[in-house]
Amino acid sequence: MNKTTLQSRSPGTDQRKGFLLYNRRPALSENILESLNEAESITGINISELRMRLKGQGIGAFNINRCLNELEDCAADLESIGFNTATVAKEFVKNGKLPPAARHINLTGSSIAFMDAHKNTLFKINKDTELLIIVTDLSGKAVRQMMTAMAYTGNAINKKFEEILKKFSIAKPAAVFYSLNGTSEDGVYVDSELFSYMGLNDKLTHSKGTNFRVMVNEAIALARSSITDENFGISLLPGANPEWSNGKSSVEQELGRYARYILAAIEKKLLPFEAELNESSNENSSPSGSGDISGANSTGTHSSNGLQPPPDSDYSKITAFFQTSLPEVIVGLIVLASPFSFFMSGVKSISDHQVFWKAAAGSAIVLAGFLMFCYSLLLLYYRRMVENTPTSKIRSFSMGMVELSGKARLYFDLRTSATKTHCVYYRCRYYKYKKTNDGARWALTRSVSSGKIPFYIEDDTGRVLVKPEGAIFNIPMASQSFQGSYIPTLSLQLHDPNSKVVEEMLPVGARLYVLGSAHIEKHGRKFRDILTDKLRTLKQSPETMAEYDINGDGRIDVDEWESARNDVERMVYAESLANGPGESESVVIEKPRFGLLPFIIADSEKNLIRRLMLRTWVFLAGGLITMGCSVNFLVNFFK
Repeated sequence: MNKTTLQSRSPGTDQRKGFLLYNRRPALSENILESLNEAESITGINISELRMRLKGQGIGAFNINRCLNELEDCAADLESIGFNTATVAKEFVKNGKLPPAARHINLTGSSIAFMDAHKNTLFKINKDTELLIIVTDLSGKAVRQMMTAMAYTGNAINKKFEEILKKFSIAKPAAVFYSLNGTSEDGVYVDSELFSYMGLNDKLTHSKGTNFRVMVNEAIALARSSITDENFGISLLPGANPEWSNGKSSVEQELGRYARYILAAIEKKLLPFEAELNESSNENSSPSGSGDISGANSTGTHSSNGLQPPPDSDYSKITAFFQTSLPEVIVGLIVLASPFSFFMSGVKSISDHQVFWKAAAGSAIVLAGFLMFCYSLLLLYYRRMVENTPTSKIRSFSMGMVELSGKARLYFDLRTSATKTHCVYYRCRYYKYKKTNDGARWALTRSVSSGKIPFYIEDDTGRVLVKPEGAIFNIPMASQSFQGSYIPTLSLQLHDPNSKVVEEMLPVGARLYVLGSAHIEKHGRKFRDILTDKLRTLKQSPETMAEYDINGDGRIDVDEWESARNDVERMVYAESLANGPGESESVVIEKPRFGLLPFIIADSEKNLIRRLMLRTWVFLAGGLITMGCSVNFLVNFFK
């Protein structure tokens, strides 16, 4: 690559401002920790802030208010104490644009040619190309899922590049290809939605996502060497922090700036980056994926405290909305629809049907009031059940509806996304201070939730697993907020001083009250199922069946089949004795199978009864008033 394209050198002092790039690490080695005091004196950044900013994934940037010459001296000093650092001009990053967009491809046995809409070649990959590929998801959905996964475990993403590429390809994938042999302008941009894969020839499939993966993999295979990066949106760099809700053009603009960071990091030998041995062997670490030639490496799934990390969760607000009680959902929908009905009754375009719309609006309000009244009776029923159900000890409760009180304990290694605090449930909201024509306000940019993950409730007699899917969380959560340049987080950092995060959580050890259904959950396979599978396999093997054809007539009669079945049954029984029981049982608390029975998780029985009483009176009064007003409206209307 032509180095003058990254930052031109002028004689004397270069007064331009710049960034100090560095490799973030999944874990800080002893050598790095011992050098933090010297790094503090060199950069002017305090040790605690350095520790937070160094730990994470991909490339980071120190925004130190010094000119480029001073930053280069600073980088040299940091290099001498074991930090991989380099400088890049702010101007180079700020002016970063994506390379020309390709619309067609032509794959041959020795090269790949990317072409514009008129089939003119824009970029070519062959055996002499040193290639950089930056892949991302323009919708941000896959990136947010990766960030949520990082929030679950507190560690950087450690999946292989192939796995991440597959996740991106099923969303709205895009890729930037650069040749590292030439200048920083020698590249091409591929937006999968506007790209034709017809030139893949015999490798073409019906799936756009599969074609995108084929294109990337073929480019890697044909190039002399390749560096892949998938950290756009995860490595939060100044000026390259996408806000996915602002539209594709805004994301593409940020992607162009991010590409300049990666080009500068490669030119300065920061990428590919290989973590030190004692870093990668740290029990809480995972190798950095940014710039790794083969992508990120996988690590074990067990955390340091012996707990498994939570499973992947496709959390959505719609799913969360419908996890409440069904009557409350129905009432909410009808109440929301009622004002619309009144509005429609006055629209001039339907003036010919005013009688119908006014009657429909009045009837809808009557129905809404009736449902509110019925729901108040249901809440009263819940309150009575809470009052009349005795609180049981975990060791001695019976199956069916049960009421427990105890402390929350971890079942998965779940941590909050901001402070990495162990908890059984959390919700984090990220804000950015924005100025508009109407003034300034904190605007929500991202919301992360753990979803309803199983956890234990424990008292002085034992513990039992709670599966909170479908539960009503009627409990105040611990809340804390951070505002400033750097939020105390390991895998996610906010580099904007106008950023804020609000974190709500249900911490480990919190006192909980649970009213739900206890039942026995079976694990493993039954003896009968194993036997059925073995017999099915036996039938599909003519060679084995022939061994039971004692009379040699070419068919298995009843006696011969009974002999074969007895042999298989003895074999399965012997295997079950050797391997232990194939089926185990455990008791869990979860949502009752009958929909109107309650499943509530609260802080205490006393507070829950008070809240249910308040809601009962609110819905009772609201229902009676609504029905009275709507009936009066209908009576006056039809006089």
